[in-house]
Amino acid sequence: MESSSKPGTVVSMHGRASYRPDLGALARNQLAAARAARGLQLTEFADLLSTMLDWTVSPEALESWETSATPPGDVLVAAELMVRQSAPGLTDGEPRDALTQIVGDQFADLTGVYASRSEFQAKVSASELFDEAKEIRISGLSLNLLCQSYSDARLRQIIEDGTSLKALFLKPYGQFIAEREQEEGYPEGRLSALTALNLTILQDRVVERLSPEAAKRIEFGVYDEPIRFNITLIDSQLCVAQPYLPQTRGVDSPTFLVRKRRTTGGLYPTFDQIFTTLWERRAAE
Repeated sequence: MESSSKPGTVVSMHGRASYRPDLGALARNQLAAARAARGLQLTEFADLLSTMLDWTVSPEALESWETSATPPGDVLVAAELMVRQSAPGLTDGEPRDALTQIVGDQFADLTGVYASRSEFQAKVSASELFDEAKEIRISGLSLNLLCQSYSDARLRQIIEDGTSLKALFLKPYGQFIAEREQEEGYPEGRLSALTALNLTILQDRVVERLSPEAAKRIEFGVYDEPIRFNITLIDSQLCVAQPYLPQTRGVDSPTFLVRKRRTTGGLYPTFDQIFTTLWERRAAE
């Protein structure tokens, strides 16, 4: 009997009790497609999967999951995350690593997660952050990102060209910088001396060499409170935030790159408010 179905007609399967989709085959095809999308050989893809899982994936097991056996669920999830990876940096593209991808889906303005400040600065330089900025607001402890990693000559130049700067240091020789020295295992006065040096650099090598008009665009002060975050805000759009962890040097703490993408919610307003509150309570230097 000739079928009454027309080309392009969608045939419902609800009334066909015997129909069962081959989910195993779909899973195998999904895994093979993920490897093809990354352009990797079996050994390379197995090694990459192993770095994301808490167990080792062998090339032989991977081959069987693509051809005959059903791949485990965590392998499929890891493969999917790798397909979604893209390039890092300050662009508006999706974040590169899997952890950033997962968290970024929940917090749309979180665009980068780095294991340490050192890792962050290896991928995003101070020049990339500051060279084109029109407004810089920064708070933390010694502010080495601004005072040590960025040329004072270049800082003078961008301020002369119209950039405004607000910088907030943890008070040298105050109560809370002394507590931080003890927590990080530094000799008494070590962090205070570094912070005092950076303040001197900012005053003597930047402010005093600016034109009178440009000097009005730079403000800095100190605060003497428990330190929670190092925060850098650029043009009310970009934020670099880093927590201060117990018994961990600041340079070794995780670093978050946040780009403001919406008018309400997200992480950017939280760090913006932290900076604003500290700035309002500052003591002029």
